[in-house]
Amino acid sequence: MIHVAALIMGFSLIAPAGMYAASPVPPGAAPTKENVLAAEEELSRGMRTNDADTVHGRLDPDWAFVTANGDIGDGLREDFCAAIKSGDFVRTTYDVDLSSARVRLYGNIAVVTFNLSYAGSLRGKSFALMKQLQTDVWKWEDGTWKAIFTDETRVVEK
Repeated sequence: MIHVAALIMGFSLIAPAGMYAASPVPPGAAPTKENVLAAEEELSRGMRTNDADTVHGRLDPDWAFVTANGDIGDGLREDFCAAIKSGDFVRTTYDVDLSSARVRLYGNIAVVTFNLSYAGSLRGKSFALMKQLQTDVWKWEDGTWKAIFTDETRVVEK
């Protein structure tokens, strides 16, 4: 098993501690591209502002991810959010481009792929701006979206 700090270093959300009520969706609403993008924006806002409660509210308890380094993390929502809350993992830059996001809806599952760049620190050690293509898989359940999987691909400038 790999170390949590190694996974956090590779994950920008990457994963999004206390409980947080997910953004309101009208009763009886169905999953749509629009409301999954709203959930993605809320998670991104939580990441950008280092708001562990918002991040926690958007990640499924079984959330898993693959970092740009190829590491896999499974079931680390609590550890990830605790690192944000304690200040051990801080993003100083977190720029998401959802304007050109690729969104696909498959019933109660959505796949959202977008460009992202970020920088920050892990346990006081700074890391430089990283550019990546991120894919989040979302599950619609009980009238809200929860991120169930995140995959990061590092973008290499040509």
